[in-house]
Amino acid sequence: MYFTPDNLNPSEKTIELIKQIAYTYRVIRMKDGTTMPYCLN
Repeated sequence: MYFTPDNLNPSEKTIELIKQIAYTYRVIRMKDGTTMPYCLN
């Protein structure tokens, strides 16, 4: 009931978009332990 059925697979275009966002989004960990997000263009 709470899970997405197998027949609702994302399209190749959607998968490529997700991969592109994951590739360009990064997080820097500072020496004091804080994190700072940034995005590569």
